[in-house]
Amino acid sequence: MANLANTKNVQVYLGYNKNVTPYVQKTIALARETPNSHVFFCHNNSYTTADLPEVFSRNPEGMLKNMAIHELALFVTFFGVTVDSIEKFKINTSKLFSEKLSIWKPGTSLPNPEYITDFSRVAFKVTTKAGTNVSLMADRCGGNVSFAVVKDENGKEVKKFEFPDPETAAQIEERVLADPQMMPYFFVQSDDYLELKNRVIGAMLDGKKAEGVATIQIGVQALKLAEHATEQLNKALKTK
Repeated sequence: MANLANTKNVQVYLGYNKNVTPYVQKTIALARETPNSHVFFCHNNSYTTADLPEVFSRNPEGMLKNMAIHELALFVTFFGVTVDSIEKFKINTSKLFSEKLSIWKPGTSLPNPEYITDFSRVAFKVTTKAGTNVSLMADRCGGNVSFAVVKDENGKEVKKFEFPDPETAAQIEERVLADPQMMPYFFVQSDDYLELKNRVIGAMLDGKKAEGVATIQIGVQALKLAEHATEQLNKALKTK
């Protein structure tokens, strides 16, 4: 598809909402102002451990190509990270930060049970050949609040940006109570997707490129990163 788009001179955009979300934009701006900065992204979902069999089964592509792909698109877009540009890939193997599980697959039973293996949480740091440092932690059961931290060259926190903020969190809580069958992160992300769509439509009308929105070329590199990260994590982590 990417090759066809290039041949036809067509711009294809992908729905990676983190590329346009305000807390990420503030993080990127501060990181660019901070010499030799290190950015740490934390992406949380609010599933419970009991939810994981259904989550793993519904997302067989795996956590890195599903939940964490949004941050990997940020790695490519704003930090120049690709599989070829990686100098170091360091995994935090503590079970508090990274965990691989093999879970019974819903709909199967004895005598022929099936199991599905994926990560409930992951944490790793990437250093590029150009010296850029960026980290990611993703946790399926981490709650509703995600955040990004900018650190200086000495590892000291410069500023932390959380989303949703307290005001937005209160609004989301009201929406969740009104529609308890909806996962909270859909309410958290709805404004981001509206902004993303507005940027793409505005670019089409103006005949320009959509600022900050991930293209299919970025998506291809993000998927390659996901495959590389999955391979490295599988080598480093034992299945529980």
